[in-house]
Amino acid sequence: MNNQHRNPNMGILNFDTGMHKFSISRHAPSNDLSFFIQHYWLITWDLREHPPYSQEVLQHPGVNVVFQRGHSYIRGIESRKSINVLQGEGQIVGVLFRPGAFHCYVQAPVSTLTDQTVNISDYFTLNVKAFEKELFSLEREEEKILLVEKLLRQSKPDYNATVDLLNEAIDEIIHNTEITKVEQLVEQFGIPKRTLQRWFNQYIGVSPKWVIRRYRMHEAIDRIERGMDLTQLAMDLGYFDQAHFSKDFKAAVGKSPTQYIKTER
Repeated sequence: MNNQHRNPNMGILNFDTGMHKFSISRHAPSNDLSFFIQHYWLITWDLREHPPYSQEVLQHPGVNVVFQRGHSYIRGIESRKSINVLQGEGQIVGVLFRPGAFHCYVQAPVSTLTDQTVNISDYFTLNVKAFEKELFSLEREEEKILLVEKLLRQSKPDYNATVDLLNEAIDEIIHNTEITKVEQLVEQFGIPKRTLQRWFNQYIGVSPKWVIRRYRMHEAIDRIERGMDLTQLAMDLGYFDQAHFSKDFKAAVGKSPTQYIKTER
């Protein structure tokens, strides 16, 4: 397991701007839940004297369980950019599952949750309103996490070796920017391409090609925000030319790299 080596801020677009609108903290899971949980994320905001803020995100390939007063839910992987609107005052307690690990709780293809929002009570036995009331009555973040972990332990499933194998492949995608094709994973891990595609669909909810593209976009955004030349960036990420890179970037982010740079300044 390699949870600690993944940059959780990757994928939060215009991150520096967002940090002026809300605060976010992340906490590692207890040891007995670390196979299933990437981290817990807690957000608070107070925009009562300000207009609503829309935070755009290119999600990591993991299912989220989100607790918010009157609006708690489970969200599968969002294949496109997501937009989360913050207004007034509020807080969220979120659970990001490791890629593939939510499959252990549902025992069904996680692809059925892709781009879907479902009720928490569909997968966990609880009264959501009562749980929200108890959760948000707690002052300390550590107390909130303990309560969420109590819920996760009630139906904690067994270990599944395939989840660890898929996370090894994802760690390789994250840290080796030269990986741009599924065939490279097939060769490195010795898994037939169809098997790898089936496992990604069943356990993670998206294709290995999608995961590769998503993390290359995460890398692109990070380097753009650090001022890297776009032509050099396109080459580093395995594109034949800047035009092809710009097309993929706009499809994921909703604006060209040049337009994104302007919004950063």
